[in-house]
Amino acid sequence: MQTNYKGTVFFDLDGTLLNNQSQVEDSVASAVRQLKKNDYLPVICTGRAPIEIEAATSVTGIDTYVTLNGALIESQGKTVYSNDIKPDVIKNIMDMAHRNGDSLFMHAHTRNSLSAQTPFIKEFFHALKLEIPEIDPNFYKKDAIPMFVVITDDDGKKYQKEFPELQIYNTGYHSLDTVAKGVSKMSGIKHLLEELNMKDKPVYAFGDGANDIPMIEFADYGIAMANGIDEVKDIATYITTENVNGGIVNGLKHFNLI
Repeated sequence: MQTNYKGTVFFDLDGTLLNNQSQVEDSVASAVRQLKKNDYLPVICTGRAPIEIEAATSVTGIDTYVTLNGALIESQGKTVYSNDIKPDVIKNIMDMAHRNGDSLFMHAHTRNSLSAQTPFIKEFFHALKLEIPEIDPNFYKKDAIPMFVVITDDDGKKYQKEFPELQIYNTGYHSLDTVAKGVSKMSGIKHLLEELNMKDKPVYAFGDGANDIPMIEFADYGIAMANGIDEVKDIATYITTENVNGGIVNGLKHFNLI
């Protein structure tokens, strides 16, 4: 595994590396490939699961990922780190979700499942351009689950209060990304840098949403998308243009990375 990079560049996907059709534009793909030629390691850093990022990896050549908001890290086909949620905790929050008319979208390493059919399911999966998976409330008993999403119109506060051992990110699309306490994109990045022996190299990070805040804060150079939330822009080193208006290319050029 190559480790003699000049630095690492972490990219959120939705609203950042991807356009509004959940695709990577040609200019962005070219910029990422040029970034790697310039000896910077491009890394996807997303709340999505590994099986949901093919649209980004296939055209960019990125082969290192911090997925599930830092709960699962893979590089060149190897699992670097995984932090799985305890099954009894999943059962308890699932019971609460079902009482509230909500559903859990559970992510294992290579597959996923829904706990129930609820009103926001179609809208949620349509927004992410994903197929609706099978419904299996016992899925967590068969596979290790590093992250699940509570599909709901709730803001997440009542779930967070009830389950302090979990970290809940309200990421929009009627979704609450849920991981073990202490897990974040920032913790995932730290684990990856340790593995690659690159803690002393500069870290750049592009993001737009609430779950990007720890990553943007941690990076030496945090780059907010113009379409991002104010909380991300307020802590960013630099605010680039929108994800559909050359934001990635302009941000990379601003820091002379391409």
